[in-house]
Amino acid sequence: MIVADASFTGAWFLPDESTRAAEDMLKDILAGKEELALPDLWSYEMVNLLLSALKRKRIHEDQIAVAIQILESIPCSFYDHQSLLARNRIAAFARRYDLSAYDACYLELADRLQCKLYSSDNALSKAAKDMGLPK
Repeated sequence: MIVADASFTGAWFLPDESTRAAEDMLKDILAGKEELALPDLWSYEMVNLLLSALKRKRIHEDQIAVAIQILESIPCSFYDHQSLLARNRIAAFARRYDLSAYDACYLELADRLQCKLYSSDNALSKAAKDMGLPK
C-alpha cells in the first residue's frame, strides 16, 4: 500500500511535470502491483490542480473532463479524517513539521497505514523520512 499526494499524482496529467516515478507508479497501480490509499481531499485537490493548470494555460479545457474520467478509473481506497484522533494527529503533524493541514492529511494517512508516502513537496517528504515511514 502507498499514499501519494496531489503534487506527485498531478504529474499524471501535467505534461511539463511528468516524471518517470509518477508514470511507473500509475502503471503499477493499474496492473494491480500497488494499492493506492488516499485521503478524501485528494479528489478535490486534483480537480483544483487541473483548474489551476487551465488558468495558467498549461492544459486545454477539454483535457479536464478526460482527466477527471481517468481519475475515476484509477483503483484506490479513500480514507476520511473525520475522527477526533485523526484531526488531532493532523494538527500535531502540521505544527511539528510546519505543513499545511492538507499536506498533514497525507502524512497522517501514511503514518496510520505505515506505508510509503510519495510527494513532490520537499517539506512533506522530509517529514515522512523524519517519522521513519517506509521508503
